[in-house]
Amino acid sequence: MPVAIRALFADRMGVTGDRNLRGLFLLIALTFAGLMLAAAPQVPDPLLRHDDFQALFNDARGYYPKTRSEGRWLNYLWLLWTDPWPAPLSFALYQGSWAVYLGALVHLAFGRDTELWRKLSVALLAGLSAPMLLISFWFNTLLPGAMVCAAYGVLCVLLPERWGRWLLVAFVPIALMGYTMNPLLLLAICLTRRDAPRSAGHLAQVLAIFVGSFALGMLLIYTLNFAYHGVFGIPMADWRTPTPAHDIASALANVDRLVEVLALTARVISYDTMPLTYVLLGLGLLALFQVGRRDVWKAAYPLLGIAMGLALIAVQAIKSGVVMPPRVLGFAFVFYAVLLGHLSQSLSLRAARVTLAGLAMLFAMFSVLQYRNMVSWQHETRRFATEIGTGPQTLFVTGTYLSIPAVRGAAIQHARALRLRLVYLTGRDVVLCEEEPQACEALPPSLRHPATGLDWSVAHAEGAVVLRLSDIPLRPARIPTRRPAAN
Repeated sequence: MPVAIRALFADRMGVTGDRNLRGLFLLIALTFAGLMLAAAPQVPDPLLRHDDFQALFNDARGYYPKTRSEGRWLNYLWLLWTDPWPAPLSFALYQGSWAVYLGALVHLAFGRDTELWRKLSVALLAGLSAPMLLISFWFNTLLPGAMVCAAYGVLCVLLPERWGRWLLVAFVPIALMGYTMNPLLLLAICLTRRDAPRSAGHLAQVLAIFVGSFALGMLLIYTLNFAYHGVFGIPMADWRTPTPAHDIASALANVDRLVEVLALTARVISYDTMPLTYVLLGLGLLALFQVGRRDVWKAAYPLLGIAMGLALIAVQAIKSGVVMPPRVLGFAFVFYAVLLGHLSQSLSLRAARVTLAGLAMLFAMFSVLQYRNMVSWQHETRRFATEIGTGPQTLFVTGTYLSIPAVRGAAIQHARALRLRLVYLTGRDVVLCEEEPQACEALPPSLRHPATGLDWSVAHAEGAVVLRLSDIPLRPARIPTRRPAAN
């Protein structure tokens, strides 16, 4: 490392020498190791959601509609400028980016003198929360946004607090075009760093810069959508079933939808263990009280950060009727983890380890179990691919993907997940008869029918291979499976 850069690191961290630099790098490395160990069942063959395959395949043309309906211009440009990578490599880079972000955030929040176990526990508590786990199944799509957050974290370590604050103007619009939650993760660094001159004026300035930067990002997305799609805005995709508010009655109806999702979120954040939800809420309230009693601003800053994020989500939900899923709340767990870290500093060493490290280990255990429950989908689809083999013939799939037992554990949302998974494993063109029944009419009559019971089989016909699944669904469909004719 060049001497000038090393000196800059040392100056910003208030330390001298390579040993202290290694402390920060060690925190990042251990965070990365913890994230990867918790995801160990997924690492060799990560599970992807159906709308993440376009990013895996670098299908910029197929991803392009998301720039209109979701404003994901950063991801689109990333697909244009990069080559396809193996899924395990993308997953490792995604987790590595979050490890850098979390390491930088925790270092800035607690400093070099705080014990390594405490900082690592805070980082893993945030990184292994249920929202962060749920969103990790879109790792190919979210990789560029995660890299932006990591880069911002590194710059905030290197630069004075004032510079990091004003860098929001550049980074928030870019991060917003990657994913809605990303700007709030940048705000979390500004509101939790210990060298911030906490005061009402400083807090107002940070929030004003953030809101202005967020508005700038929205204006940039609107402008790009107008230039390339002819619409000044972000029209919601039909599959999201938007119900825009046009009067008080419709706005109240959307509030009811928001309340329903908040009830779902209460279960999700504790991995469907409601007693744990109450424990987490109780610890959060205790942290606010205990930390706020010692330093009111140290509690107010993260609390207002959470409130800012929830307000943005609520406005979006009431305005459009589209309620964000629980996975967008990862930002709230970042603030929450920092608050618990500050709480642990006021407890005895044993109580702190039981509270902070114990909760981090509990989240790690739940993460391993959750990832393991989804491995059956990879195993089952690989069995299909082994039986099907590779070749130039088109693969036709009869029956329904909902008859595969693994769809329940892996929470598969769409028939497209099976089609694109088989494309990925076999390299063949794949046609699902439940998506395109007319395309399957050319099959011999004996092969058009689904398999009996819950069995499956593979048959070969002239110029085609047929995977016959059962037509008995094991659960209701979550998203309609019929693909538009244009596709």
